[in-house]
Amino acid sequence: MAYVLDVATIAGLFAFAVAMKYERPRAWVVAGVRGLAARYGRPEHTALWEQEQAELWLMARRTRLTDDLRRIERLILHDETRSATRQLGNRLARDQLIASLARIPDLLPGRDRSLVWSAGTVPPLAYDVAATTLAARTRSVEVLEVGGWR
Repeated sequence: MAYVLDVATIAGLFAFAVAMKYERPRAWVVAGVRGLAARYGRPEHTALWEQEQAELWLMARRTRLTDDLRRIERLILHDETRSATRQLGNRLARDQLIASLARIPDLLPGRDRSLVWSAGTVPPLAYDVAATTLAARTRSVEVLEVGGWR
């Protein structure tokens, strides 16, 4: 049975090679291969498409970081009863989020529509407002005492 399949494959390849000698069957095969390449080939992206995708990714990242910052700020507002380690961790997380947000440009050139209001002005960013209000509210110094070290 395997010999029959081998002979059929060899006969098919021989017939294909003979058919490729003529112009019309060769044009059919070339057209078919081009159609498959256009359908399943890797699409080429333009530089504009790449830039738009990068900007969309930055906008989504900024939105995600801003949401995380709001959540951490809510935790900081009500963590007086928590341990000093947890308070310090919350503040370190907040500082890291602010630093990450500072690395993302506030407005991308003509593309960022998530921060533009209907009046055409840009709202104040949450981390700018929170930085001034939290600094004004914090009046006491928090001390983390670690005992047992020699």
